Amino acid sequence: MKKIYVFLAALCCTMAISAANYTCHIKVTINGESTEQDEVPVVVTENNGTYDLNLNNFVLWMGDFPMPVGNIALSNVPGVDEHGFTTIKFKDSINITEGDDPQYDMWAGPLLGDVPIDATARFTDAALSATIDIDMMSMIGQVINVEVFGIAPAGSALEGDVNKDGEVTVSDVNSVIDIILSH
Repeated sequence: MKKIYVFLAALCCTMAISAANYTCHIKVTINGESTEQDEVPVVVTENNGTYDLNLNNFVLWMGDFPMPVGNIALSNVPGVDEHGFTTIKFKDSINITEGDDPQYDMWAGPLLGDVPIDATARFTDAALSATIDIDMMSMIGQVINVEVFGIAPAGSALEGDVNKDGEVTVSDVNSVIDIILSH
């Protein structure tokens, strides 16, 4: 009987799920016009070689006017580990689900049905860089491009200001990727 408990405990350990939370800066470009947002949380969860990337409570800004979209969740995406970082690529349709930010009553994403997504993300425990294209050509004649750049919070492998310029920006993520690729 003891062997069964040891086996079950070992099985649970091998099926463990790990997650990394990133505080991100996102740049959204529609028809050549861009808006930017800071402090956007993105979570990457790993489970047995596949990854989930979640951009929750995504909001498009048109000037000072918010358009709450919802949760973009890319699930069970195979990852490739190379040169110290992981790359995931996703190209499929998803349903964007309702967000849970209490300041918004209605979310547009659930009304859209299946939305084609083309995404690529590269990340380490300390940094994340992703591009998410939301293909809305058939509905509104636009492709919404979302660029995501994030650093893991303090206490991770990096504090964020890699190039020591006093700011945590896209150049810090690029510096991390350059460091990784040069080794």
